[in-house]
Amino acid sequence: MDHKQRKINWSLYIITGIILAIGLVNLYSAAYFWGEEGIPSLFWSQLAWILIGLFLMIIATFTDYRIFNRFAFYIYIFINVLLLVSLLFGKIVKGTAGWIQLGPVSFQPTEFAKIACVIVLAKFYSEHPAPEGFSLKDMVRPAVLIGIPFVIIVLQGDMGSSLFFILIFTTIALFVKIQRNSLILLLVVALISGGLVYQFGLKDYQRSRILNFVNPEQDIRGSGYHLVQSKIAVGSGKFFGKGYLKGNINKLRYLPERHTDFIFPVFAEEWGFLGCLILIMLYAALIFVGVEIAKKARDRFGILLSMGIIAMLFWQIVINLGGVLGLMPLTGVTLPLMSYGGSSMIAVLIGVGILQNVDMRRFMF
Repeated sequence: MDHKQRKINWSLYIITGIILAIGLVNLYSAAYFWGEEGIPSLFWSQLAWILIGLFLMIIATFTDYRIFNRFAFYIYIFINVLLLVSLLFGKIVKGTAGWIQLGPVSFQPTEFAKIACVIVLAKFYSEHPAPEGFSLKDMVRPAVLIGIPFVIIVLQGDMGSSLFFILIFTTIALFVKIQRNSLILLLVVALISGGLVYQFGLKDYQRSRILNFVNPEQDIRGSGYHLVQSKIAVGSGKFFGKGYLKGNINKLRYLPERHTDFIFPVFAEEWGFLGCLILIMLYAALIFVGVEIAKKARDRFGILLSMGIIAMLFWQIVINLGGVLGLMPLTGVTLPLMSYGGSSMIAVLIGVGILQNVDMRRFMF
């Protein structure tokens, strides 16, 4: 392999590494409380997941991404089997039956299903180009491919994660071009489906999240508590923040789920608007680098694969930040590379590895 063939996009790795480092430092603060001694166990667990994720990222980087095209449907079927296993026999965490327990370790197949769906959609659209735009009839097969894991995850009770599959499907469909009439009809179907899901598919606590988005102050000691405390923590950071390990909303345990869903308010309280701006700029840079990789990819599958990974990261960032800032309903979605969680961390790092793979391979063929 000559020098050109080994060219690595260091910007992608450096930005990912900086966000990972910020996330670890911030997680320590989220898990550490005044008066306690020693390093919190969550910190060591997250570090272990990051190391595993980095190892798999390297494998994803140096394994020719065209192999994913060849085995796309096998990967897709395997992940759906895992989703069914987690639905029927999985461990229930916070009302969601989406976890598979293997000895002392549990993982959530939903996170890996996102990547599997990106791969299978990239394969479908790369093999069925439609210069005139895809009609509604053309969209049936990819809609079914997305619909199967979507339904399983809805049955698991994880409405936040199920939303991703619709967003990924829609983003890729818009990218490959869909006929205007088909797009309008799909939007109408989506609105009707959303109403039906709200009426018949959501649990009471999930409906309350939507109501709290509209008026979080109506039950500040109950269902609106999470969002109100999140806003207080973010706002109290002001411009420069209170300083590392000095965020009293977190340290006095007013902020719930501070190591997972609400990791951003912990950061905002301690580092302020300036710190948040830098973090958001890093995420924007990560998305920008990913889009540039997609633009320069040498084949249609690589382009669509890259755009799918970027869509996955983009919507996860937007939905988490939108939820904790009160700009959209809370969904329980984690913040990529920042929130505690093994499955999410590993899936995101594999996605980064795939992006690196696509970029590196453009010098090979």
